[in-house]
Amino acid sequence: REDPTVNRLEEKAAEMLGKEAALFVPSGTMANQVALKTHCVAGDEIIVGNDSHVFLFEGGAAAVISGVTLNLRNVRRGLLDVDDVASAVRPHDVHAPVTRLVWIENTHNRGGGAVYPVARVAALSGFARSKGLGLHMDGARLFNAVAATGTSAAEYASHCDSVTFCLSKGLGCPVGSLIAGSADFIKRAM
Repeated sequence: REDPTVNRLEEKAAEMLGKEAALFVPSGTMANQVALKTHCVAGDEIIVGNDSHVFLFEGGAAAVISGVTLNLRNVRRGLLDVDDVASAVRPHDVHAPVTRLVWIENTHNRGGGAVYPVARVAALSGFARSKGLGLHMDGARLFNAVAATGTSAAEYASHCDSVTFCLSKGLGCPVGSLIAGSADFIKRAM
């Protein structure tokens, strides 16, 4: 919170996503891992598509950094739906990881740029909340989804507890990503 330019960037990102606060970090992978660690504790699990960036391209960081298990769902073009998540939520059992978070990627890189319809994000959010789960959007390419659908970034983000996005994915910056969420979430992320 010492650099006025970074502070303004974080404020602008939070404003664009309709969130209370945001945090600048050097990379998308770092943003995802900070968000994951902020949501979860060791022994938790997240429900995520089997072709997701957090699984395929982040070097096992969820397990190494946070001690989190990825409950992989085999989904078409990377897009989870409520049935995928419902079948993955574990009942509370001392022998199993605690299901803590649903993780979506928008647009979906390995899914050929598949875009989540905002209605599906809203349905996932409603279901996650009904089960006491968080919803995170790896929005590395969120602004591609905005351009493709005309749905605002704030509308997408309104259904998620946290959102990450890359400044280098379609926004013309050489480096950097942001994590956005509630003020308390970002304070814990710092």
